[in-house]
Amino acid sequence: MNAYPVPKDYTWDLKIASFDVGQDRQLKLSAQLRLQQEAGELQLEKGGLGFEELINNGLAFVITRTNSVIYHTPRFNSHIKLITWHRDSKGAQFYRCYRFLDENGEILIDSVSAFALIDPQTHKILRPALFSRYAVTQQPDRLNSCPDPEKQVLPDGLLPIGGYEVVWSDIDYNGHVNNAIYADIICNNIPDNMRQRRIAGFTISYLHEAFEGEIISLKSGVFRRGNQDEVWVSGETERGSCFEGMVKYNAE
Repeated sequence: MNAYPVPKDYTWDLKIASFDVGQDRQLKLSAQLRLQQEAGELQLEKGGLGFEELINNGLAFVITRTNSVIYHTPRFNSHIKLITWHRDSKGAQFYRCYRFLDENGEILIDSVSAFALIDPQTHKILRPALFSRYAVTQQPDRLNSCPDPEKQVLPDGLLPIGGYEVVWSDIDYNGHVNNAIYADIICNNIPDNMRQRRIAGFTISYLHEAFEGEIISLKSGVFRRGNQDEVWVSGETERGSCFEGMVKYNAE
């Protein structure tokens, strides 16, 4: 049991660093995901449930899906607040919310990620009840403006665009490709003529792990849906589908 309750939320005051932005001086999607991951871990650490403590108890969280609504992308040197809270669990999924605010309290980004609880040795999915013995408050009615990430249906017409070889630096402490790396893979395959457009949101489904030395075969396509343009990228290894992701732009 954790010695003291995990706080209901965690607020992180931070400054956007140069290594978190791209050529446009705006926060990269992969950096956003890394900040979210860190904020969630910092909240759990406040209640004595840091990564190592969970591992020692035979538990680990792995992200399965993430979804973000981006109103304004944080820029280099801007001071922001990142607020996160453990919301609730549905079936085998745990849901965590994130909200990025500017210095005036205006919403920059709302995001929701879904996680599965696994055995770090066997990587088998565990029952959420195994986590319920810890003092972590659920807040099912505390929502933000971002819809929950859902199972995606890939559009027809995605075309092969080559492959990506997983290298040593892509691997995190769980032994597989870190979730943020997939955001980089997706962004690296956005058409040149769309790179300067403002991103309105993105979603990624993490379907199966990828390991060092594997080749992820990629497909992509650009589609108009309503008043938005969507860039889709999917990847699979020899063992099956690996990830599916979509970056959304408001129509020009």
